[in-house]
Amino acid sequence: MTMMKERSHAPHMHMPHVISEPELRPLDLGGLLARGAAAGLFAGTGFLLANMWYAVSQGMPGISPLYAMSTVFHASDAPVANANEAILGLTVHIGLSLAFGMGFALLLVPLLRNAAALVIGALVYGLALYVLNFQILGRTVFEFFTSPQGPDQLFEGLVHPLIFGLLLVPFFLGRSPETNRRNQP
Repeated sequence: MTMMKERSHAPHMHMPHVISEPELRPLDLGGLLARGAAAGLFAGTGFLLANMWYAVSQGMPGISPLYAMSTVFHASDAPVANANEAILGLTVHIGLSLAFGMGFALLLVPLLRNAAALVIGALVYGLALYVLNFQILGRTVFEFFTSPQGPDQLFEGLVHPLIFGLLLVPFFLGRSPETNRRNQP
């Protein structure tokens, strides 16, 4: 019978791209992108659930946000309610959630040095996504998103920063800088 040896562990393991690590180290793009992808999937799921809840609260089918997302793929004027469009909408939503999560990780996380900055950055990032997706692209390319039949602008302006933005934050948190300083000799 063979005995397995337990690996020795350092007193504390350093997670790549945890915002509170005080030391400077090389940028680990792979770790940053992996965290961003996981954060984007998580935040995108929460965001989609919030949109589905809102659709049901307005008397629409819960799947209607996926129909709306499919218009991005087609650049069409109105959503079509069928199963193929729902799958297409989900695929577009997942792809965009991944991209936006990785974008946050690459563009902002390396610049943010504490939890408060990360939260503010995530809120601003979510609001910027709303402005880009709805107010800029929605007025120029994807007109359904700003039409009266399209998504509720106030709701979208709130859920982009408060749901998508804030749900990105936990993936980049770590030990507080004060704790790290106290633990150093």
